[in-house]
Amino acid sequence: MQNKISYIVIIVLAFVCLILSMKLGRDDLANKGIATTTDQTASTQAVAANEAPVPTVAVFTREKKRFVADEYVMTVNLTMLGTDKKVLYRKMNEKRASLFKVLNSFNIPESNVDQNSIKIEKEWSYDEGKRKFLGFRSTQKFEVHVESKSLQKSLTQALSTDSDIEVTKSLARSKNVTAWQADVVKEMCKKAFAKAENYARGTGAKLGKIVLVEGDVDQNNYATGDSVQVIASMNLEMELLSEGVASASKPSLLSVRNLESRKYGADEFKASFKIQMVGKDKESLYKLVESRGAAILAHLDSLEIPRTDVKDFDIDINKNRSYSRKRTLGEFHGYTATKHFSVYVKSMKTASMLVDALALESDVEITGVKPTLKNADSLTSEMQILTGKNAMAKARVFAEGLGMKVGRVMFANDGIAKHMSQPWLRTNGVRNYDDDEVYFEDHADGLSMLLGGGGVGANGAIADSVEVSAKINYVVELK
Repeated sequence: MQNKISYIVIIVLAFVCLILSMKLGRDDLANKGIATTTDQTASTQAVAANEAPVPTVAVFTREKKRFVADEYVMTVNLTMLGTDKKVLYRKMNEKRASLFKVLNSFNIPESNVDQNSIKIEKEWSYDEGKRKFLGFRSTQKFEVHVESKSLQKSLTQALSTDSDIEVTKSLARSKNVTAWQADVVKEMCKKAFAKAENYARGTGAKLGKIVLVEGDVDQNNYATGDSVQVIASMNLEMELLSEGVASASKPSLLSVRNLESRKYGADEFKASFKIQMVGKDKESLYKLVESRGAAILAHLDSLEIPRTDVKDFDIDINKNRSYSRKRTLGEFHGYTATKHFSVYVKSMKTASMLVDALALESDVEITGVKPTLKNADSLTSEMQILTGKNAMAKARVFAEGLGMKVGRVMFANDGIAKHMSQPWLRTNGVRNYDDDEVYFEDHADGLSMLLGGGGVGANGAIADSVEVSAKINYVVELK
């Protein structure tokens, strides 16, 4: 019996010793862990202290310089009004011919004239809350390039005698602006360095190396006198070094951006037009528009335009209401039915025939004729390569002005992509310009839309070229 009690006591004591041993082991590991963590924290803090950002000074400078212009671009608007669409279209053709006759008398070739496509739109009055048809407005806009100020003045005076033709603006340009950019950038860099030096002295520090430069240079595209203004601008950030502060190991960076545009001859045309009719009975109005649509499609067949190249949309019918100044539900004035069409044609000749035919239809409104490019992808590639090469040329101009040379390309940005894989670029202030990388000019606001170069087309009513543009942002190393 005593032996059994002894065994039990021994087992209990052994178990207590095991528990005490395990507890002491855990406490020792915990103490070692605290010490390790403390050592790591101290080490991290020491590294962070060694990698603390170097103080910097940032300045902005802009330099402008004028040079004699060697080209003038005149914007000419041709606008006519009328109640008879057929007569109005015929008069527009006659007036356009008259315009080019005047240009020819000044020995201005058609290749120096850019145009947008003709537009014929309905004019409405909304007096006293009532919608009333007034007639048609026909417009076409041109850009005329001349080589001297005296010729520009003489041409403006000659065109001013015609009440339907208006010269809205004349802008000075230069064909050799690139040759002047280096001088302007060099002068600007001198002023930027001097400005940064002054601020550095004010803090009791001295200038270190360049951290980042963001620069751009171009001509003023809105100069209205007889000279061209080259404008350069730059953000310059440099290190501020004082006692105990060493220069950082990061490279000096230069950020530039560039945009290039070129015009190419169109090889396809998209004509957009609509049938629009008004009536009191909804069902009969729908049938009438449907019948007119079938007649238009038959007319397109006679022009040998395949139905596969024609897209006709469903008829859209809306109520017409007039509203007084008082808050009411409006007075009902019948319905407006609209049916849209898009037609793709392969030649200028067919496009001109289509415009001629539609312009004579009183209930058909031409909403636009756009030149397009079948080989848009290859031309886009061409523009991307060109804008990249010229961006590098601009970078070399800035590097020379800073007394340095262009090193590696550290980053290229198309204006859309984010530089997520290189976050250090963001810490150095490199911006992302959220714009389209490549775009085609197709805006319906005068001559910023599709411009026709190298001639005026089959009947002068349709633009015959497309302007393709591309842009790029580069970040390069400065050495």
